[in-house]
Amino acid sequence: LDALQRLVDGQPERLTSKYKVNVKSVQEEAGLSLGAAYRYPDVMDAIEAAKLEQSKRSSNLRKRNVNSELDRLRKEKAKEVTLKEKYRAELTEANSRLDQLYAEQAMQLMAMFNLLDISDKTKLLQASQPNVIRIK
Repeated sequence: LDALQRLVDGQPERLTSKYKVNVKSVQEEAGLSLGAAYRYPDVMDAIEAAKLEQSKRSSNLRKRNVNSELDRLRKEKAKEVTLKEKYRAELTEANSRLDQLYAEQAMQLMAMFNLLDISDKTKLLQASQPNVIRIK
């Protein structure tokens, strides 16, 4: 039982590698041969109880880790949603500014075109027409 308590406390004397609380590790920590613990039902019950307690602690730890990871992901998602909304608003504003600039440019071109005399207008219109030749 002392070996079991050392394993539960995380301070083994004989085991050096990573271990779980089970019959084999308790026997190795106690310096007993394999199978010796099976002759003592009270030791087996204590090992089973320790295994259950350790699995409960590890499952609680895993649940806390999963919950903290979920919280982190939710915060990250909320941050990304706000960034997306911000960039969408900036895009809408930039597109409206671009539309204004196109409208101003069109008005300026029309004003310049209206300032030309009639002969310059006809030359300009003829130059802008594509040179298409009809084939009979």
